[in-house]
Amino acid sequence: MNATQTETAAPAVAGRVVENVGHGEVLERQARASDFGYLLADLVGDADAHLPSADPPQVIALLRRLGGAMAEPATSPAPPSTIPAAYTYWGQFIDHDLTLEDSADPRLQQPAIADPGLRPVDAATVRQALGNARQPYLNLDSVYGDGPAGDRSAAFYDGPFLRVGTLASPAPGQPVPAASDPAARDLPGRHPVTDPATGRTQFPATIGDSRNDENLVVGQLHTAYLRFHNAVVTAIRTAEPGLSDADLLARAQQFVRHTHQWLIVHDYLRTVTVPGTVDWVLSELKGLYLQRFPAKRGPVMPLEFSVAAIRFGHSQVRNAYDYNRNFGDPGFVAPRATLDQLFQFTGRGGFIGGAQTLPENWAIEWDRFVDKGDPDPRHFARAIDTQLADDLSVMRNEPRDLAGIQEHLAKRNLLRGYLLGVPTGEAVARALRIRPLTRAELLRGAPAGVRSALTSPELTGRTPLWYYVLKEAEVLTSGNSLGPVGSRLVAETIIGLMRHDPESFLTSVPAWGTGPVPVVPGGNGARTIGGLADLLDVAGVTAA
Repeated sequence: MNATQTETAAPAVAGRVVENVGHGEVLERQARASDFGYLLADLVGDADAHLPSADPPQVIALLRRLGGAMAEPATSPAPPSTIPAAYTYWGQFIDHDLTLEDSADPRLQQPAIADPGLRPVDAATVRQALGNARQPYLNLDSVYGDGPAGDRSAAFYDGPFLRVGTLASPAPGQPVPAASDPAARDLPGRHPVTDPATGRTQFPATIGDSRNDENLVVGQLHTAYLRFHNAVVTAIRTAEPGLSDADLLARAQQFVRHTHQWLIVHDYLRTVTVPGTVDWVLSELKGLYLQRFPAKRGPVMPLEFSVAAIRFGHSQVRNAYDYNRNFGDPGFVAPRATLDQLFQFTGRGGFIGGAQTLPENWAIEWDRFVDKGDPDPRHFARAIDTQLADDLSVMRNEPRDLAGIQEHLAKRNLLRGYLLGVPTGEAVARALRIRPLTRAELLRGAPAGVRSALTSPELTGRTPLWYYVLKEAEVLTSGNSLGPVGSRLVAETIIGLMRHDPESFLTSVPAWGTGPVPVVPGGNGARTIGGLADLLDVAGVTAA
């Protein structure tokens, strides 16, 4: 099939494979693999712990005003944080492995946030009618799908190896170096499809989650995981040449999954949460998650996490990046890569200039994204605060039929939280026995639109949880990590899900819990992996 022979893109979930679904979309069919619920059970049904439901039009107007005032002024961009830029998109990659909302109830589907008649849905209905199309374990469904025997994922595999795509060449500028196989740095299996909403031709990759192919940094990270798996396969085969392909694949998958999980706990979470949070949660025998959702029942995804706390990453996104030598310093093609371009140069964005795979001048230079000791402030995420990069106010690759609300990420997050009955920030803080932010802290440095919304009778003392998590980070950590409420919600949920999973590294490899770092097998060629940068090195996607 060539670019003039296109199939039509339609959202689909088959087993663990997600196709033609974009970031933030809600499926409109029953593909339920697990449930959503509420982590803080005592707050369910407590009217004082939620935004008011008596006058929804007024609350909606205030939330729209609040979201509309959260765009970062172009003249005064936020300072960088101490979190490397890659962690913004690593968080998105992690979230895609955990959540995908699905509902046959029109009130819970995506267009509801643009409906002037929007009303909060009661908790019992949310739990019954809103499903999660993901099994919320960190088992890399987006990479492995249903394995080589799966109808939709068989094409991912070449024996025990995973297929990787090839960059298009030539392209303006200079090739971007890699330690090994520099051409193999695109997602695999691209093919033309027509987006029925826009009529545009897209070139989606054949991967386990199409949401990883709508932002280039996430797509390049997914590619790195494919290559990391292949490096592990090669290392195990070298160390144990007698293994069958099936046993080799199983061993590699287990090692990659456990390494991924270990890195999430000991690199990602330790980087984005308040120091001490991870150790405290690990020290608890059960923790908040298992107290609420015991291991004897199926996993449940807390809405306080999926609709609010984990969305702190939206605040970390920059308008532009020092992406590589072509789109960044020294600027062989352009002085920077804009956020808009990072959405264009993906399968969902359709590329530009006639390309059907990623041009070689767009391979990422990871050393600009992962080095915590880098002196260049351009290589770090935005500070976590209550402003979003201006380019996020109008979202590329999203449907254009949602009355402007879907296109404005801040409004979407706020309205979605109201719709699903997520408790307020103050209520969550009290439930976690954490001091709530004071009125002065909530209003510190707030622009007029924010101040007028938060001081209204409806929102005074009832701050939307997503906004509260961002403001807490801004006030208490200068945006260099989440604050105490955000840290607890994120760490409790992620570590709790790992403890709930009988095959995770926390439950099946106890020695990995807090001590030894994962070691890639291979005798004299063994490599320790203590952080994301090490995984990228083993994958061969960094410069030699």
